[in-house]
Amino acid sequence: MLDGLDSSLYIYVLVPALSDLLKAGGQSPTKGAIALAGGAMFSIFMLGWAAAMVWGWLADRIGRVRVMVLTILTYSLFTALAGLAPNLLWFGVFRFLAGFGVGGEWIAGTPFLHENVPEAMRVRLAGWLHTATPVGLLLGALLSFLVPLIGWRAMFMLGLLPALFSLYLRASVPESARDRAPRTAALGIRALLFGAEARTTWSAAAMMSCIIFGLWSSTYWIPTLIVSRLTEAGGAMATAQRLASAAGVLINLGTIAGCLAMPWIAGRIGRRRRTAALFFLGALGVNLLGYGLFVGLLGRLAPFLALLPLLGFFTNAVFALYTIWLPEMFPRAGRAAGAGFAFSLGRVLGATGPSLIGRLVATTGSYPLAISLVSLIYLIGLPFITLAPETAGQRLRE
Repeated sequence: MLDGLDSSLYIYVLVPALSDLLKAGGQSPTKGAIALAGGAMFSIFMLGWAAAMVWGWLADRIGRVRVMVLTILTYSLFTALAGLAPNLLWFGVFRFLAGFGVGGEWIAGTPFLHENVPEAMRVRLAGWLHTATPVGLLLGALLSFLVPLIGWRAMFMLGLLPALFSLYLRASVPESARDRAPRTAALGIRALLFGAEARTTWSAAAMMSCIIFGLWSSTYWIPTLIVSRLTEAGGAMATAQRLASAAGVLINLGTIAGCLAMPWIAGRIGRRRRTAALFFLGALGVNLLGYGLFVGLLGRLAPFLALLPLLGFFTNAVFALYTIWLPEMFPRAGRAAGAGFAFSLGRVLGATGPSLIGRLVATTGSYPLAISLVSLIYLIGLPFITLAPETAGQRLRE
């Protein structure tokens, strides 16, 4: 929840923040300039997120809870510092380091849950675990109603709040004997990348690349698209900001519903691969319908807004499936490192998406066209699903 809240703050302050920072650097905050800078800052954050793969290696050696505490402190501090950035350069540095912290919390927390709950409850609880992310995103959307009142810098300062939770974690949540392997037993990087686990690692990373690329290239641009459309039509920035915030609420309600339903959906379908294919094709269809038809061809925001819960359901709730599936793919001695590497490498490749959207928008002048084109990434991802191990109905690997 906390990393969802922290990572969502930027989405709702992108236009006012980059307008100020571009002006501070002597640049005009045109639509194209904001799109390029906005895409670059998205990508920088995701590259920091990707660098977080080292947290998985550490979590297999010193314990999940210790690493969770360190990651929360990291992203809290650097999110707050982003609110003090005097220019784009420092803003980018702080966003990279905040991403580095955010990326590590999932890597430590998800294996911790899998390894410390009864097997009969594991899949259900793992699927529900991801509901915390859209709850955090929903809180970010609700807090974004404050942007016209307190400004974008104060919004980033709210990022300090998660640091308080780390004190509770450190004092109240114990490590267990099962959730970490001794240092000598930890699975090495060579085995994960080139040895017995290599096919699993690379297929998982490819799937994660596609869903991260798809999510960050479509859903996370919605507030910017809405603000741009309404202000270009002569609407007030405050009104546009409120509608963008409402859009965030709609998306995350759909995401929460999808996450809650994921254990049932995966159980009903019976196979992880089939479930993944369903969500990939659903995400592609909803993107093309919403962006390509409703906004692009028809130029109508109302039906697009009505579709947002379904967009969140397919593009974001799919991560609940991987919260279940990724830890199942790897043995305990390399679970955090393997799942963390797959997720983080996916972030490296997925980081190109926002920058590509920014460049396409600067070239074509159209968010709907750019996003419709890059949503084809879901088709590219389908073959990688068939290469991943099927783990449905199996106990967690030891």
